[in-house]
Parts: sequence; structure tokens; C-alpha cells
Amino acid sequence: MDVDSGEATSGPCTIHFPGAGKVVSCGATYLDGFNDDRFSEERKENLYYPFSSRPEWEMASFLLNSSLSMQEIDHYLQLELTKQNNLSFKTAQRLHEITDLLPPVPTWRARVMKTTPLYPSRTPVVLYYRNTVEVLQDLMKSPLICDSLNFTPLQIFEDSRKLVRVYDSWLSGNRAWQMQSQLPEGATLLGTILSSDKTTVSVITGNRVAHPLLISLANMNTDLLSKASLYLFNLLALLPVPKYIERKTSVRGVLENRLYHECLDIVLEPLKTAASIGCLMSDPVGQVRVCYTPLASAIVDTPEASLIACTGGKTSPFTQAIYKDFGDGKLHPPRLATATLQAIDSIQARNIFPQDLPAYQRASVTARTNGVVSPFWRDWPLAEPCKFLTPEPLHHWHKMFWDHDAKWAIQAVGASHIDFRFSIHQPIVGYRSFKEGISSLKQVTGRAQRDVQRYLIPLISGAVIPKFITALRALMDFRYAGQAPRFNQTSTLRVQTALNEFHENKDIIQDLKARVNPKGVPIVHWEIPKLEFMQSVAPSISASGPIMQWTADTTEHAHITLVKDPARSGNNHDFEVQICRHLDRQSRVRRFDLVTAMVDAGVDFRLDDIEGDEGRGDIGHDREERDKEDEEVDVKISSSEELITRLNPVSQKLFGSFRPKQNFFLKARLLKQDASALLPLRIFTDNVSGEISAFKVNRDPDLKTLTIEQVSDLYSLPDFSGACLDFLERIQAKTQTFVIGGRRSLNQSISLPFTRVKVWSRICIQTKTYFNTDILADSHTIFAAPPSPGWEFGRQNAAVVNINSSFEWPRSSLEGHCVVLVKIIFTVAQPRKPSPPVDGTHRFLAYCERLDVVNQPPPPLEYRRCFVLKRARRVDGTPFGDIIPVSQFRSLVDICPRYRSTPHASLTRSSSQYHSDEFFLNKYFNKELFFTLDKVDPCLTSTAK
Repeated sequence: MDVDSGEATSGPCTIHFPGAGKVVSCGATYLDGFNDDRFSEERKENLYYPFSSRPEWEMASFLLNSSLSMQEIDHYLQLELTKQNNLSFKTAQRLHEITDLLPPVPTWRARVMKTTPLYPSRTPVVLYYRNTVEVLQDLMKSPLICDSLNFTPLQIFEDSRKLVRVYDSWLSGNRAWQMQSQLPEGATLLGTILSSDKTTVSVITGNRVAHPLLISLANMNTDLLSKASLYLFNLLALLPVPKYIERKTSVRGVLENRLYHECLDIVLEPLKTAASIGCLMSDPVGQVRVCYTPLASAIVDTPEASLIACTGGKTSPFTQAIYKDFGDGKLHPPRLATATLQAIDSIQARNIFPQDLPAYQRASVTARTNGVVSPFWRDWPLAEPCKFLTPEPLHHWHKMFWDHDAKWAIQAVGASHIDFRFSIHQPIVGYRSFKEGISSLKQVTGRAQRDVQRYLIPLISGAVIPKFITALRALMDFRYAGQAPRFNQTSTLRVQTALNEFHENKDIIQDLKARVNPKGVPIVHWEIPKLEFMQSVAPSISASGPIMQWTADTTEHAHITLVKDPARSGNNHDFEVQICRHLDRQSRVRRFDLVTAMVDAGVDFRLDDIEGDEGRGDIGHDREERDKEDEEVDVKISSSEELITRLNPVSQKLFGSFRPKQNFFLKARLLKQDASALLPLRIFTDNVSGEISAFKVNRDPDLKTLTIEQVSDLYSLPDFSGACLDFLERIQAKTQTFVIGGRRSLNQSISLPFTRVKVWSRICIQTKTYFNTDILADSHTIFAAPPSPGWEFGRQNAAVVNINSSFEWPRSSLEGHCVVLVKIIFTVAQPRKPSPPVDGTHRFLAYCERLDVVNQPPPPLEYRRCFVLKRARRVDGTPFGDIIPVSQFRSLVDICPRYRSTPHASLTRSSSQYHSDEFFLNKYFNKELFFTLDKVDPCLTSTAK
């Protein structure tokens, strides 16, 4: 759409690619495939055929989805209680045979790959694969992804002036727009995602390795694509892992590289054809489109990226940089496909032929290639390795952090010193703590790497010189800012600026001799490939959208469910065949479960305005006749959300995780309508709009009802009674938003209208995400526990509280808010009826101590970018505490004690916070807090508030 570029209209401006994604005809839906099955006649009488009934199908589904071995299933089926059910299958083998009669899914194929007689393999080299177009069609037709599937490239601007672009998906990037412009008019662009990585199948011993190739669609929303429980990454092929007899490692490497590309050539041939001439494919509601399938992204680690790009060692697969350029902090020209193919051709131009492997391998080293002659992407339209090899956060960022940043910090601070600082940091519920330190950690996973990142910068501050902190903090800012779900030019520049800042300060790492090899010898160069890869992040955001949609977290999890679990559940023989059979059955089970639930619910998933019954076949007409006999009519729907609300499948995991995220906001609204609910309500929302934060406490208090004096003694708060008086005075003054400040009331002799309180030691808080205030964030637990064994000074967490209702968390950052230590969570024990409740106290309250932000030049201090907090104290030196409603809480935060020198050896994780007067507000505690405190541009769009 064209909008006048004069004054900007309110709201974002979205431009869709004109004429893209046209529907050419009406095709078959998920349900039509079920109705056309060879057993459709039998299912007129028994929907669950070849199983006798729904209960039997429930039993079969449970056994097939369980981790029970065939022997264990046989044992279960021989139990007398089980025999009484008269199941149609008596053994696991028979159960599998019946399952194989369920409606078909894309079939597996096997192909023996030929090896050169001069270089044989100890074992047969077999490729197991499926038809790529069939797998994509099967995924694309699923009604569960309909709401998250998009087919049109678009350009999103913040307003009608079209000055600021927003990137929130692959389709919103420049590359999708450019691809669409090269396709015929009306064509539908399907961005293919591939992922491959070797994974160990054996446990402890066995040395069994699989090389799975996964496939998915970039047209799906990032939030949906990242949910591993929805099986949106399908196993496309099991690439062979040969065991060549050749002794020379370099020659074996060339053989393996060539085999990889040869296999991908075979597997991806249908996709290349579709990318060239298009193919007809149906979407979830039965609309047929002419689809083209270029490669959008290959999610791979560093070695696999070089393998795909056909680059040799110490050469960037993304740019023309070589090892000497990796640390120069510059973005080098991209490594184009034409340049790589020319380098390959130049070897043969010197009369060095591929058959002469030793000579060809030596020549490929000079040409900086990996010995491959025919890259699989050479004839794939629109395939450019430097563009489809997108940055991958798990390996390129988090693993690099552990391999380099963490090691530099350990070397600069000292292993024992940094371990002690980590060990005395107060743990927070739901987050990992390191009571033994970090220097001796082994087999560190991606989760552990991110847990160390949370605390590293504030914990080493004061232990090394500021410039060293600046260098590591800049890389940390790069990683956190790069994980945003949306970007514009400003936030993209923020990512690049952080990387530039590291390069400006990185020399201090070598000056402190913090960069050393495993033997402790200082390294004087910056030949770190992943450091060079970071230069490609900012260009990739504008080209292919947010980086987090390409993280390998989801694909690594898929390796467990799609490869490791099926292989380990077998008999250790021909595990590739067993994986294929297992996945075939699982796909049949999930499909059958979904379709039978749809038929059972009388739901037909297709567009309402599709008239007639073309494509439904005779079974569809028979179904209509049966509907007329039963005086029932299928309800046509085209929304995944509505479909899920109507279905009752055998396996609820069909829709994702068994444990969906709790919604405190919804529960609070429902509880508010319950006249019999306990007061004050145990689930409630904030004091402003009811949409900022929500809270949940246990039904019963953790401590028995205590008097004011008992609470003062238990928590060592002598002014608790005075704080209660001040709170009541503010209630009488009609105060709406409470602050922690001001003198104590001079009239302390007045008796309180209550004498007892009920005390809770914890409360759960839930907020909305920074980038989309319609999406729930994870809930957190705020502790306010009294002294107990192991916690001699009690256990208190810090929180952000609102002190000015005109500022709304999280977009306002700390403006209009302050940080407090939560000492007590309580509610007043109201007098017995018929006495009325004490005005303003029939709610949850908290006694909190204020932490003031220390003025810094400029705040926060540049080298660490964390706010410094200091305990607010009264004139007599006691902490500044007051009572405020819990409904003013906005977020749990992590505070790290500020150590100006070596922490005292007597400090522990339970006492370090108590004995500290100054703290760092840890903005790296989680991503949501980082976005808030760093004031990241939220890049508002029409789909995000």
C-alpha cells in the first residue's frame, strides 16, 4: 500500500509483496487424506479401525508413545487384568503390525552409496531418506500450524513515513522479498530450513554415531517453530557415517566431505526441482498454491558450516576472511557461491583431477576448499551459502562464551577467587547456582553456559581492571541484544556497536595474559572463527530476520526425540532401520490421533467459503450421507486455536507440552468472580491496570498467626509496628501508590487497630514480555523467609516496585520504579465478625527496604553497564523500610554484592547479601530484564503491542 510520506499516521505500516501467494485451486485437506484411505469403508462403522474401539486405541497409543521395550509391552499384555480387556493385539509385534495399517505418512527409502574401490569402507554406506516435497507437504497441511503459517513476504515500517524498518520474521527480511521478486507472478515462496549435525547414539560405550538431516519451514512464526514438543522439525534423512580404511586423516576427510554433498544431492533433488519450476501444494485449509522451495537457512555448527560452504581450514564460510583476519573487527566481503565454484574449477584447470585424492587434497588446501567437487547447492536456484548459512546462537555465541570469555575471566581473576565469588552468591529459585564455582565444570551444556553468563559480569567487577570488564561486558551485550525477537535499524546498530566496543578493548585481555592455551602459554593472536562470524550477525538480521529463529536449541532437542531415543529403545542392531520404523509409527499415531479427534468432534478444517465437495472423494459423500442420517453437520473451521478448543484427542501432548505455562492473570479474573473465594484473594493482579503483573500465594500462611511483637523479633525489625502505623496513616490520606520514604510518624503511641498478622515466606509473580505485552513471561518466586537453619539471616530476594503509576513496567525501565529488598510478606489478621475489617489492609502487604541507585558518571557506569544500588538508611543508620501493597511489585531481580576487594573468607551464600551495603543490579539475570534495563527499542508492529 502506498501512504503519503508527510505526517506519520499512528501505528505501523505493513506492505505485502503484491500478487504473491495466489491460490490456484481447491485441494485436499488433512481430513480428506484420511477419508481417502484404503480402510475408509471400515471406518464408517468403526472410526478407530484397525483398532476395535476408542478405549483400545487409547491403550495402543499409550503403549506406542511410552518408553517400554517390546519385551516389557509383552509382559504387560500377559497380565490377567489386561487380558480381561480382550484387546485385538496380544503381543508388541502384533501391535506394531496393526499400527502399520494406519493411514500412511511419507515413506522411508534406502540407497546404498557406491564407494571408490581404492578407498573402501569397513561397513556398507547406506543412505536412508524420504521425499523432501512429501515431507514439506505433510508438515504444511497440518491444521495445528494454520494460524502461524504465512506465505507473503512483507515489509514492516514503524509508521507511514517508511523510514524505520522492523524485522520480526524471515518473511519480513530483505532476502525473502528479493527471492519473491525473482519468482513468477502469483508464486508462493516456501523457505526451507535444513539442519544437520552428527550426534552420538550410544551411551558410554559403543561409538555409534548418527548424522541426521532435519527439515522445517521458515514460513511459520518463530514462537511456534521454537516449540520442540510440536515436532515441527522432521527427520528427512539419516546420512551415512562411513568408516573408511584409508589411514590418512586428510584423505578420509575429503572422502567424507564428498559423500555428504553426494547424499544431499540425492535427498534434496525434489526441492531443487520445486525451486526451479514450482510444484502444487495444499495449505492446511485445502487451498492449492504453486510453491517454490529455495533454501532459507541451514542451522549448523561451525564445522558443518565449513563443510556446507566447501571451505577449507582456517577460512570463514561466511566471508572472504582467513584466519589472519578473524580478529580485525571488520566485515569482509561475502564468500559468494561463484567464487567457491571458481576455486574448485581452478584445481582441475591445473590438471589435478578428483580421482587423484592425495594430490587433489593438497591442491584444495592451497585453494582453501575442502576437496568437494560438486557442492549440493550448485544447482539449487537462489541458494547462496553466505546467506543461507545464518548465525547460530547456541554454538556461535553461548559455546564461544564458555570456550573463551569464561576462560579469560578465570585466568584474569584466578580460579579460586572466581569460584569463591560464584559460591557465595545467593541462589534464586528456578535458576542454577554454582556453590562449587565454575572453573572445574566439565561437560558444560548450553543451559549451563547461559547460567554462567547471568552472573559473570557483576561477580567479577572489582576483581580486575575496568577495561577488562568492558571487553567482556561488550560481548555479553552483543549476545543478549542479539536475542531480541524483533529488530529495527536502531536495535541492529546496538548489536554491532557492542561488537565494535569489544574490538576496541580486546587488547587488555592479552595484556593481562588471560588468553592462554591449555598449557597456560599466552596466545598472542585472535584467530577465533566464531569471533569473525559475529560480524555477519547485523547483516543477517536485515536479510533473514531475528537471529533466535535459527538457534540450534530446537534441533538439538529434536536429535533426542527423533534419533537418540528411538535408537536406544532397540536391540542395538541396524539402529538406522529401527529409527526409521519407530518414526514412521510415531507419525502414523500422531496423524491418526488428530484426525480421529476431528471426526469425533464433527469438525471439518477448511475455509468456510469453499463451496461444494471437490476433492473429498466418495468417502466424503458417504460421510455426508451418514451425517444426514444422524442429523448432524460438520462444523467448518479454519483456525488452529478454535480447533484445539474443540478436540479431545487420546494424547493431549498432540498440542505440545503436558505442562503449559500457568496464567495467573486469567486465574485472578476467574477467582475475582468467585464469591466463596478466600479473602484476600490468593491470586490477584497489579494495582494499576491489572495487566502488568499478577501474583499467587499459597492458600495457607507459612507461619502461624503472629503478633506484631513476634514478627519484629523473628525478622529483627524493631520499627515494624511504626511502619504499620505509617501505612494506616497513608490509607487514611487516600494514598493510591505507596512509596518507601519519609519520616516515621511522631505519634507512635497510638495503638494499632490490629495486633496479629499472617505471614507468607514466598510469593509467585508473573509479568508480560517486553516485546509483546500480550504474551506471558515465566513466573518467578520472591522469597521473604525468616531466619532458619542454613539461612541465619533469613532469605530475602530483591524486587522492582512501582512508585509512580504513570510509568508502566517494563517499557518505562526503572523510571517511576525503585528496587527493594522484600523482608516480610503478610496480611492483617482481621477482627472477627461482626467487626468490620481494618480499612485498606484486606490485601497482601510487604515490608520492604529501599535500595537507592547510586549516582554514576553517567549512570549506569560505562564499563559494566549495571546500576549500583546502596541500602537507604535513616539518620540513625537503620535501613529505610516501609510497608507497601504487594500489588505494586513488578519483577523479581538479582542483586550482586559489590566487592571493592577480595570478599571476606567468612562470607557464605546465606550471609553475603546481609553483610553488603552496595549491590549491582544484575541486568544479565534474564533476557526480559536485560531488554528492560537496557531500554531496547520494542519495535512495535501491528501484531505486537
